[in-house]
Amino acid sequence: MRWAAFVPAVLLVASCDQPDVHILTGQLYDPTAACVGPSSGVDVIQGPSTGDNCNPSCLSIASGDASYVYVTTICPPFPGDYTVEAEDAAAGAGDPCTGAFAAYAEYLDSGVTCPVVADDGGEEGGDAGMVGDAGADVGTDAAGDAPATD
Repeated sequence: MRWAAFVPAVLLVASCDQPDVHILTGQLYDPTAACVGPSSGVDVIQGPSTGDNCNPSCLSIASGDASYVYVTTICPPFPGDYTVEAEDAAAGAGDPCTGAFAAYAEYLDSGVTCPVVADDGGEEGGDAGMVGDAGADVGTDAAGDAPATD
């Protein structure tokens, strides 16, 4: 009976085009609402997983006229597209990472994430998180990975 579960898993892994990649996850910071969204995929990274139990890091990246700030506990190294700051390196009120780390600390205390924003600008739910794909995949690190466009 064990083979019945094992064989499909082997076939799934064997069918992957790029088995040596992993997902960079993080929580998008909303500076207007001073909160972070739920953990979500941010980028696809070449190489094996480095773990997800490191001290929080602030990742910033620009895409066109917009910039995105994420807090992640994924362990380095991070793709070169991102500006990376540790919590003790956040430099004052003008640094978006200062607000991101404060919002992340509030999330750890309360468990509440930013409200969901519907495509029409209205709220869809209480603390389920932010919606939108503009910042979800702005890096281009994995082969075939392209920035998200709307």
